[in-house]
Amino acid sequence: MNLPDYERVIYKRNPLVEVVCQLRFPTILKIANQDPVELQDNIRDDYPLLEISKEIPFIPEFARMLQPGEVQSFTETVYNFRSEDLKWQVSLNRNFIGFTTKEYKRYEIFKEKFQKIVEIFEGIYKPAFYSRIGLRYQDLIVRSKLNIDNSWVELIPDYIAPEFHSSEIADSVIAFTKAVVIDLNGSNVTFRHGLVEARDTEESIGEPAYLLDADFFIE
Repeated sequence: MNLPDYERVIYKRNPLVEVVCQLRFPTILKIANQDPVELQDNIRDDYPLLEISKEIPFIPEFARMLQPGEVQSFTETVYNFRSEDLKWQVSLNRNFIGFTTKEYKRYEIFKEKFQKIVEIFEGIYKPAFYSRIGLRYQDLIVRSKLNIDNSWVELIPDYIAPEFHSSEIADSVIAFTKAVVIDLNGSNVTFRHGLVEARDTEESIGEPAYLLDADFFIE
């Protein structure tokens, strides 16, 4: 894939909703059978809040097929260590360690923070290898929150969303989503995008928004 070089731009009003990096590894029973006390001791200064959750490690479509009595037997424990301002989170279970932020500014800052956590994690649990490394960026262009009044035609190019540029259907488009997997010569990216509804939970109102969800991964 040949992409032109672009100058890096730091947006004053950033449309990023969330950035997640996840490292998956073969099951470590030590994590499954005892609480990660040593990890918490090493990161507690930066991530003092702990939430333990139960998650189903399947895609939502499959999870919905389970009977209520079956759900419990498939759930896995996930330890979520959060910063005091709730903007940064370290997640750990027996198969992965992840790092999430809602305040992403630069890749270098994100990498430095996560690298420190990974070094601590590897010193304690010594994973044999990583079976998948993923870095996911989720952007949501909500025009009112970004204080812009440009039309979708001005914001989204025709090679991304030709629906906005079609004189026959542009005014009638309500929603759509697409997904494409792209080979990046050694890694891949799953790029999901489309017109969705962003809801303001406090005011219970919705607004059209454009989702840009890029999941870069190597496995």
